[in-house]
Amino acid sequence: MTASINKTMDRDDVLSESAGPVVSKLNRLIRKIYGVGEVMSSWYGMLEAPFTPVGLENRGAGYEALPGAHDDNRIPWFLYWEIQWVIRNGPRLKRGMRILDAGGTSSLFSCYMASLGVEVHSIDINPTLLENAAKLAQIFNWKMNVYCMDVEKMSFEDMFFDHAFSICVFEHLDFYTKQKGMVEIHRCLKPKGQLCLTFDYKNPAPSEFGYYGFDQRYRNALDSPQRVKQVLGSSGLYSMKGNQDFFDNGKRYLRPPDESGANDGHEYTFGALFLEKKDFF
Repeated sequence: MTASINKTMDRDDVLSESAGPVVSKLNRLIRKIYGVGEVMSSWYGMLEAPFTPVGLENRGAGYEALPGAHDDNRIPWFLYWEIQWVIRNGPRLKRGMRILDAGGTSSLFSCYMASLGVEVHSIDINPTLLENAAKLAQIFNWKMNVYCMDVEKMSFEDMFFDHAFSICVFEHLDFYTKQKGMVEIHRCLKPKGQLCLTFDYKNPAPSEFGYYGFDQRYRNALDSPQRVKQVLGSSGLYSMKGNQDFFDNGKRYLRPPDESGANDGHEYTFGALFLEKKDFF
């Protein structure tokens, strides 16, 4: 039986021998960035000082740091899982490729891709993150370009990118913004280009950009395998790579923050989805 790639997070994945090389490279990259007195954004998308505890209330019962993690306070094992999973199961990245990073400017993931020698184009609406990423690109001589831009209306040319990634961004967008973003990314991808997404799964109240609070509206819920396909895979513009039904392994690792109004013992997790552009020519 072929292993599922469109699925929910499993700690065993990031502890596996196959994940080891990516995990080691991520730790080296974190040390390298900190070593010049700079930071990438934390898993909360902010630029706290190194080793500053971030989002501890989100970590579910029994949380354990990833062995050897260089800065578990800012980068919990959840983020290692997302990065190694899309790198291992997404397109093989090669120098010279042009990659879209949708909403992850200054993140460990965007820095990691740039460190591989690919040409990263990262969009965000946070000027502080944009400024920080531009500084990192200059320090390390990375081909990392940053733009203040919304995913629902991008100024890139048609078929500009080889592939696209978005790490834990789409759950923070309204349903209609998600759909416009999926259309725009499709327009900007080359034929057979892949879109790799990670997202909160069964989070009862994710924070939403533009909504100014924690969103409990059902239209934005990603709370079942069927809803994942309806909300993220129903545009008809992409085909799913690998397993055709999103697999929920039943494991939950995170809890909503108290102020979300949804903290009733409900725990949630992350998921990943791998899509390939359909062509209509």
